Amino acid sequence: MNVTKTKWMTNCAADEEQYIEVQGVQIEKVDRFIYLGQLLTFPRDHGLEVGRRIRAGYAKFNTYKTFLTSRAVPMKLKRRLFHQCILPVMLYGCETWATTEAAETRLAIAQRRFERRMVGVRLIDGRSNTWLRGTTRLKVVVECARRHKWNWASNVARMTADRWPKQLVEWRPFNYTRPQGRPRRRWRDKLRTYGGGKTWIRTAARPEEWQLHVEDYIRKN
Repeated sequence: MNVTKTKWMTNCAADEEQYIEVQGVQIEKVDRFIYLGQLLTFPRDHGLEVGRRIRAGYAKFNTYKTFLTSRAVPMKLKRRLFHQCILPVMLYGCETWATTEAAETRLAIAQRRFERRMVGVRLIDGRSNTWLRGTTRLKVVVECARRHKWNWASNVARMTADRWPKQLVEWRPFNYTRPQGRPRRRWRDKLRTYGGGKTWIRTAARPEEWQLHVEDYIRKN
């Protein structure tokens, strides 16, 4: 255990003076930490992680900017590079997101900026989003994120009861009710809406039946 690289977080209100010490070295307490490439925060804010993914997408796009913005390169080659290198960067870990409409809008806006640079037009040129998508024919980043999450939910539902993802999805806090008003969106909320309500886990465990609802989830979410 490397105590200089180890941090600790808590998901409950803790005394500010509370600390953890290992062999005389005090472990730093943090409220956010990047673990396995994802930003973990408490309370969990997926908008921050979406922002990180967008910035990573810009960084990767700039790596291949000369190729992607060249008018001499056919669009089909630009499209392949975008799908293989940039889209996976933007969608890393999207299966775990509980995204809001604002976060998905940010993803869509970022993709349209990439597309305009690939085509070679500016915002003031007045080209519609429909024309832009018809020219690039890129996969829609928001729809890809929803599809990844939908498929991952089916994988989780078919896991055995001793697996951590399955236990976390089915876990319910003891003696706790959600606050009034507009509570934070949970990972499973949209899955319940389009996957059969409270019994969505049983539906997701049957892949053939689960896939019957995927288009509604992707298009109407």
